[in-house]
Amino acid sequence: MRLVHVNVTQLRVAATCPRLHWFDTRATAERQDGRKVVSRIWRKGGEAPGCGALFHTAVERFNAAARSSDEVLGALEGARDAEGLQRALMRWFNGACLDLDALAARPVPLRLGFISAVQVYMEELARLAVHARAAGLPAAELRDQLFADSRKRVDVTFHVGDDVHVHVTGAIDYVYFDPRLGKHRIVDYKLTPATSPNSDLFQVFTYALMHHHQHGTRPDVAVFYLHPTRSVREARWEEVEAKRGKVHELIASMVAWSDHALGAGGLPPPGDRTYCDGCKHERSGACVAALGHKDRGSWDRRWTALEATRGDGLDERARAAGDAPAASETTADAPMVEDDPELEAALAVVKPAERREPPPAPGRGKKAPAEDPPGRGPEAPPGARPPEARTAGVTGMLLGFDDGGAPVCLDPAALRTHVSVVGAAGSGKTWMAKIIAEEALRAGVPVLAIDPQGDLVQMMEARPRADVPPALRRAWEELQERMEPRILTPGSSHGLRLCLDPLRLPSASELSHIANPALRAEEEEGLLVAVAANLVSLCACGGEEESQRTFLYQVLRHLPRAAPVRLRDIVAAVSAPEDLGIDEVDSLIRKSERERLARRLNTFVQGPSARLFTGGTRLDFTELLRPSRPGRVPLNIVYLNALSNDDEKHFFLAALATELYRWMITTVDASTGGGVNLLFYIDEARDWIPAGGGKPPAKQPLIRLFTQGRKYGVGCLLCTQSPRSVDYNVFGNTSTKLIGRLEAAQDVDRVIDWFTIEGGAPSWVAARKGAEKGSFVARWPDMPAELAGRAFKGRTLFTRHAGAWSPDRVERAVTEAGLRGAGAGGEGG
Repeated sequence: MRLVHVNVTQLRVAATCPRLHWFDTRATAERQDGRKVVSRIWRKGGEAPGCGALFHTAVERFNAAARSSDEVLGALEGARDAEGLQRALMRWFNGACLDLDALAARPVPLRLGFISAVQVYMEELARLAVHARAAGLPAAELRDQLFADSRKRVDVTFHVGDDVHVHVTGAIDYVYFDPRLGKHRIVDYKLTPATSPNSDLFQVFTYALMHHHQHGTRPDVAVFYLHPTRSVREARWEEVEAKRGKVHELIASMVAWSDHALGAGGLPPPGDRTYCDGCKHERSGACVAALGHKDRGSWDRRWTALEATRGDGLDERARAAGDAPAASETTADAPMVEDDPELEAALAVVKPAERREPPPAPGRGKKAPAEDPPGRGPEAPPGARPPEARTAGVTGMLLGFDDGGAPVCLDPAALRTHVSVVGAAGSGKTWMAKIIAEEALRAGVPVLAIDPQGDLVQMMEARPRADVPPALRRAWEELQERMEPRILTPGSSHGLRLCLDPLRLPSASELSHIANPALRAEEEEGLLVAVAANLVSLCACGGEEESQRTFLYQVLRHLPRAAPVRLRDIVAAVSAPEDLGIDEVDSLIRKSERERLARRLNTFVQGPSARLFTGGTRLDFTELLRPSRPGRVPLNIVYLNALSNDDEKHFFLAALATELYRWMITTVDASTGGGVNLLFYIDEARDWIPAGGGKPPAKQPLIRLFTQGRKYGVGCLLCTQSPRSVDYNVFGNTSTKLIGRLEAAQDVDRVIDWFTIEGGAPSWVAARKGAEKGSFVARWPDMPAELAGRAFKGRTLFTRHAGAWSPDRVERAVTEAGLRGAGAGGEGG
């Protein structure tokens, strides 16, 4: 038996770029002293770290000592607010756990980074503790949950076939029992920029799987970036467990890459462009000189091949133990699952030369016409059935057909975990997104679509039946029978006019179903803060906007909510806040700014800018999602192009997203799980959720829908031209991705970074640059192995798809279709 030793840090490097692991293996062999060379990939960010070694040492000392510290227990017993507890924990940390001499020896930038990281660490710990104490958890029990779990060493041996065992070791930064979730949680702390978040998350996925094997836990995971910018990437245990095969494939591939580096056979590693800018092997030219083009190289895919071969007949004992089909995993001391000769034999059959590679990516081809592109697959060979003829017995959402004419289908349940469609201008991305919306409606899922330009309102009209392939006409008929279109036009009467007045503020009765009082207060506060921020952005008064938001938040908090709150009530309260009992107003906001804010708000009550708050039907999601008669499924299209300027569009979308979130938490029972209550479709997402530091009004409310919607069965569908243009938090919460044609090398690199956690750069990504119109490659949870990396064309659309409609064109179509009086009812403005 051959035993190979690696640590989790090496896995993280190999997940970032397999070629780094290859070069590290060669460098380790050249040392001849047994010490491993592991690349320090944090340097890619170009910013100084924050004394990471000193931080981890000090925090480890803090966590160990806190288990029995009377001072920490006293701080937890007296915790009233997070800020006070943070100060108390910092005092004890500085006095009992920190090596001040070691810190003083560091350069000033590193010392500042260290201090900042510790403050963020203690702030998060304090928030968690105060939340638990407010929920009634005794201080002693809380201390045990936070600090008593010392099972941080992970030590597991993986059997990767051919009599090779890989012994993997590592140390977890922090494992604790989270009282909010009622389960264990593993956190990995980083004092470096979040330049490769998927690779970092892959590392903590490995920790979680190993901890599960050794201790039976099922932990959620998080990567917490403390410095230079605070951010968090997290995942539930179910997501970790779903990726276990990718961890095994990486481990097996590392053995093959190491063998190749040492001239002992194995497999050459592929490259990953994500890290190239900061890699010394790239700068020196050694990478390409030694291993060829970045796209060359292979993975050990025997796990995937075996899964595809055996399907549902996998060993049930292995499933019950949480094990994977081709791996008998053991701790260093004892096997976790008995040896299975059948599994061993099946694995041995898949020799390296027989490993199944993904099908070759499609090359450039003839461009499809603008109106009728993605729906028709390539010309079939003589005697073959056309793609549409192979739809008999198809289940799920029919997206299109692959190059062989086989249907490509998506389980409607995948909508709950969000979908993104990415492709350059003219790639067919809106066509594909419309297919998803049509299929959601056929599956009985209501759709709310945000149409900023007039591309989506055409879905109210059916494509002529004669233009639909015969084999798809029954599906076309199903859509026409079920879909109930409504065109909603905020601020205008071109369609069904929407009104934002009265504002919906969360009432105590609406939030009473949230049992935890602290969580209930947090949800209420978050909604009020969002409404206050939306109003301030709409007013655009200039001056100290933070003071204005704080003041408006206090006004909203003090306003009675027994009856609906109208904008005129807010104007009156801003003008005379003392009537609400708000004391020391001048300490919150200058009198001149308060008066200016009141005047500006009043223009939305009485002036020419009042159209968003007067007339029409009140925005009410309960009504919008209610069909006019049984068997129908609402398609609500919010047409923004009738609004006069971008500020109004941004404000309305921010208000709509905030109201959608309020509806979710006050109406939907998150404990039921499973179903999809709504598909929220946003076109041209980069305008509303841009990457970087830009913060248009709708950005945070929309991000909150992507991070929280799945709990309530609200799936989000976004469409954008460039994967670099939308905030990474959105894509990080999107489980299903459809990639069309990409035009920029940077876009290709970003897509590669998305899939790094899947086990390295997929071979198909490079072919997305210059792919033909209407061609997509998809990735979603539990995708059939035969679809992985395979390009397909979208099916024929069942609704209109032409140039963008103007407001007048929308009004004419709504009138001709008799939709003006149809749809949601509600309280008038």
